[in-house]
Amino acid sequence: MPSPAPELTLVRATQGDPRAQRALLEAHGAMVYGLCRRLTPDPDDAYQEIWAKVLVALPRFNLGGAASVRTWIGTIARRHLIDRHRRRTVRGEVVPLHEDAPGADAPGARLAERRRAVRLEAALARLPDAQRRVVVLHHLQGAALADIARDEGASIGTIKSRLHRGRGRLAELLGGSS
Repeated sequence: MPSPAPELTLVRATQGDPRAQRALLEAHGAMVYGLCRRLTPDPDDAYQEIWAKVLVALPRFNLGGAASVRTWIGTIARRHLIDRHRRRTVRGEVVPLHEDAPGADAPGARLAERRRAVRLEAALARLPDAQRRVVVLHHLQGAALADIARDEGASIGTIKSRLHRGRGRLAELLGGSS
């Protein structure tokens, strides 16, 4: 049976259809979990909290609006993670969870890609929180600097500075042996 149109899936998910909600989660879950994994020490808890928020807020999504569902869900996720960070009084340790490289054919290519991913995750974990958030949100999630500045409650200049410093530190950390 062919999958229903995205608009129909959204309407059904809004009405509480579990299959439509599952389809929404399957379509956007990896993006949300990627953010959680990179920006919080307890990604599983954050992931569940975000999806609870998304499902509650789903009736407010404007189907004819300018934002895509992916952008809308990503915004909810980013804002939730920023709020969690602000509430956290003690810094936790980022727990790197590893994933296989999609589309890698040869075992050697998969291993090399895996090593690069592990090195990147380790380098990201060593960045100060503010720099890591900006680097991950901008480069890995594609968020605009103005949106990050608004969500962080900081000026665009501050966000650019954090991004510049974060990139520089990553270059230092990744410049070593492969």
